[in-house]
Amino acid sequence: MSFFVFPRVAQGYANHRPYYHPLIMEKVRHRINLQGRYEHGLDVGCGTGLSTIALKELANNVVGIDGSAEMIAVANQHDEAQITYRHAPAEKLPFDKEAFDLITVCGAINWIDRTQFFPEAKRVLKERGWVILYDNFITDQMVESEAYTIWHQAQFLSRYPKPPRDETPLTPSECEGYGFRFSAEVYTNELAWSRSEYIEYMLTQSNVIAAVDMGNEKLSEAREWMHTTLAAIVPDGAKRTFLFAGYIWYLQRT
Repeated sequence: MSFFVFPRVAQGYANHRPYYHPLIMEKVRHRINLQGRYEHGLDVGCGTGLSTIALKELANNVVGIDGSAEMIAVANQHDEAQITYRHAPAEKLPFDKEAFDLITVCGAINWIDRTQFFPEAKRVLKERGWVILYDNFITDQMVESEAYTIWHQAQFLSRYPKPPRDETPLTPSECEGYGFRFSAEVYTNELAWSRSEYIEYMLTQSNVIAAVDMGNEKLSEAREWMHTTLAAIVPDGAKRTFLFAGYIWYLQRT
């Protein structure tokens, strides 16, 4: 079963995932030397539409697709011109040959069968078009306290281990085999959150989804456990600065 078919998770993504995407769009624009906008962009694994909305910075007309009908239902609540959403898998893109100038994949490649996706991406991309894969994830570091690192490693990951996924990095040789030229960059960013803001974000992590929505733990129990064990690290009324990291992979069709 997919981690992303639960209405709670879809709404949590919409309400509590940070909107860091404009930062990435600016980096992409600079890296590929884009002047103006492309005409057609596709956002694969669009989730609740945050990454799709951001793609409008780079393309005039944007389509977002996701394999989760629940995610698409939330995405369709956005009232954004020149954006359409479709329920479709990444491995079988329902579009004509050379339909798009640019494809983005935000935080989804770990859940996609890349051996099926990349040939499809090449098919629907125009000549010398781009596939931009990027992610942004919370680390185990907090600016103000090393105690958070200890809590994250010894308590959070012990209670909520990471579920299996494909975290194999892309390589230039793999991309060449699919017909793409590969380059990459990494980045960091910081977010200041209260304890409640942090917890609501963490409740959308696949670690917690596996325990709550696919397991036997109640959502209220997970929330209360985090409030209790984090109280000394992030006191009531305080905000703490959490370190995020990410990557951007640039694949240009050859």
